[in-house]
Amino acid sequence: MENYLRKDATVKTKLMNKEAYDQINWTKLEEEKQLANKNRIIDGGLPVVGNANSFIPVWDLKRYAFLLKDQMADTVHPKLWEQGKMNITTGLFQVTENIYQVRGYDLANMSLVRGKTGWIVIDCLTCQETAEAALDLVHKKFPDWPISAIIITHSHVDHYGGVLGVLNYNPVNHLKVYVPQGFTDAVIDENVNAGVAMSRRSDYMYGEILLRDEKGQIDCGIGKYASIGTITLWDNLKTIRRGNNEKYCEKIIDGITIQFHLSPNSEAPSEMSFYIPSETTLCIAEMCTASLHNVYTLRGAEVRDPVAWADHIQEAIDLFGNDLTTVFSVHNWPRFGHDYCIDYMSKQRDLYQYMNDQTLRLINKGYTIDEVGRLLEFPESLSDEWYNSPFYGTINHNVKAIYQKYMGWFNGNPVDLNPLLPQDSASRYVTYMGGEERVIEKAKKSFDEGEYQWVAQVMKQVIFANPYNDDAKMLCADALEQLGYVAESGPWRNIFLMGAFELRYGKLPLSVTTISEDTLDNIPLANVLNLLSIRVDGRKAGDMDFKINFYITDREEEAATEMKRGIFRYLGDTLLDDAEVGVSMPKKVLYTLATTNNRPPTSDITITGDREKWMMFLCTQDTINQVFNIMTPLPKYPR
Repeated sequence: MENYLRKDATVKTKLMNKEAYDQINWTKLEEEKQLANKNRIIDGGLPVVGNANSFIPVWDLKRYAFLLKDQMADTVHPKLWEQGKMNITTGLFQVTENIYQVRGYDLANMSLVRGKTGWIVIDCLTCQETAEAALDLVHKKFPDWPISAIIITHSHVDHYGGVLGVLNYNPVNHLKVYVPQGFTDAVIDENVNAGVAMSRRSDYMYGEILLRDEKGQIDCGIGKYASIGTITLWDNLKTIRRGNNEKYCEKIIDGITIQFHLSPNSEAPSEMSFYIPSETTLCIAEMCTASLHNVYTLRGAEVRDPVAWADHIQEAIDLFGNDLTTVFSVHNWPRFGHDYCIDYMSKQRDLYQYMNDQTLRLINKGYTIDEVGRLLEFPESLSDEWYNSPFYGTINHNVKAIYQKYMGWFNGNPVDLNPLLPQDSASRYVTYMGGEERVIEKAKKSFDEGEYQWVAQVMKQVIFANPYNDDAKMLCADALEQLGYVAESGPWRNIFLMGAFELRYGKLPLSVTTISEDTLDNIPLANVLNLLSIRVDGRKAGDMDFKINFYITDREEEAATEMKRGIFRYLGDTLLDDAEVGVSMPKKVLYTLATTNNRPPTSDITITGDREKWMMFLCTQDTINQVFNIMTPLPKYPR
C-alpha cells in the first residue's frame, strides 16, 4: 500500500530546491509583492464560489490556505511557492482613478473602467458563476453602477466564458460586447474542434483533480487554476477592425475614448490591447504578464508566432509609450510609472524575440527539437527579472515549439522518419535490456542517484510493453513526483503530478468541457455540423455517396450536406431537392449527436426519404473518449 502513497522530497530534491532558494533575488521579489498588494480597496479573502447544480464549488481558494504558512515546503520549488502566495492576494483593486480590477476570482482578472453611465467590463472570466461573484464584490463598493459595455481582449475561454454572467448583471439597454477581429473563428478553432483532447490535456496542465497542498497543485503562474462552472458565449458581437491606413481603431464607449491595437497571432490568434488616453493607461491584454508565457501551451494548440508577439508589444510601446504611466494585464497585477512600464514591456518583448532568434541559430547548426530545449537559456539581463521567470511557460518547451514552427516534427534523421508504434518499440526495448525485472532493478538504482527523468523515460518503456506491471508504474510515479517537486513552472509541476496520480490511482472522469450548450448555441450551424464531420470513420464511409438535408427546429436553421469519399461536408444553408434523406430535430438532439456517444431515441428525429442512409451515416460516427489514456498505451487501433 505504501507504494501508492505520495512521497516526501528525496535528499536530491531538497538540495535542488535549496539551491533554487539561495539564488532568489529577494529585492525583485519584494517589488512584486508590493505590486501584488498595491491599492487594494476590498480584501477578497479566500473566496469560494458555489454551483447550484453541484456540491463541488466552481472556484475554491480556501484550499490554498496552506500557502499562508511562514515555512516554505521542500516539495515545492521556492519561486513557485512565492508566486503562488502572491496569486492568492485577492479582492478589488484600484488601478487608476477610474480603472479597477478584481483579482483572485478565477484564473484571469476582471477589469472595469468607470464610464459615463456604468462599468465597461474588460474580460468576463471563465464561467458565469465566477463572473457574477466578481461583480458582487464590485457591487459592495459601488452598489448603483450598471454594466454599460463589455470588452473581450482575446479568444481564450478564461476571458470570454463568463460573458452571460456579466450581460445579465444589471446591464444598461443595448449593451455592446466588443471583440477583436477573427474572434469567433478563433474560439471555434481552438476550443471546439479539438475541444475533447484539449479538455483532457487541460486536466494535466491545470492539475484539476490534484489536492491543494504541499505535495499537490500550487499555482499556474498567471493564476491558480481555471474555474469549473458554466462556460457561455455570445454571438451579438461588435468586431474591432482597423482601417488600411490606421495604426489603431479609436472608439468612444460610454463617453470614454479607447484606442484599440489589434495584435493577432501573438498570445492568441485573435487578440487586442488598448490605450485609454484619459487614464494614460494601457491594457496590454495577455501579451505581458508576471511570467514568461507560452509560445506553445501544453494543453495543446497551434504554435504561436514569437516574432509577431514581440512586434506587437513594440508597436504598443511606439503608439502609446510617450504618455504612458500605467500598464495592466488580464492576469497578475499592474505596473506603474512611465520608465518602469516601458522597461517591463521591453523585457517581456525580448523574451519572445530572443527565443525565436536563438532557436533559429541552433536550427542552422543542425540541432534538433529535443536538443534546443535543453541547450538554450536566457541571459541574466532577462532572467533576473521576477516577472520573466518560467512560472507558466518555459524556455524549454517554448523553443521546441519554435523549432516545430519553422521545421516541423521531423528532425532529419531517417531513423526517425517512420518509427514503430510506441507499444511495439517498447516491448523490443525491454527485451533487449534484459526483461522487465532487470530494467526495474537498474532503474531503482538510478532513482536513488536522483536521475528522475531517466527513470521516468525507462519506466515508460516497461509500462508500454506491459501496462499491468504495477512495479514499473509505481516507480515511474515516484520519479514524476520528484520532477514535479522541483519544477518552477506551475503547469510542469501539475503535469508531472497528474501523471503520478493516474499511474497510482487510475483516471477520474471530469465533466468540464469548453464545448458547452451555450457555446454551441452561439456558433454557426455549419461549425456544429463540422463536429460530426471530424468524427466520421473514413474507412467505414469511404464508399458512401449521398446527400442529407438537416433542419434544426428551435434554431430555425437548415443545412445541406453530403457524405462522399469518407468526408461529411457542409454544402450550404439551402435544402437540396435531390437529397436522399432529410432529418429534422431540435438543437439538443443535434448537440447530443455531435458531442457525446449517446444516440437519441429515433422518436426525437423526423426522417424523410431513405431512412437506411441516415442509419449508415450514424454508423460512421466514431466514439469520443474524454478520458483517453496518457500514461498507459491506448487500445490497439483496428486496421
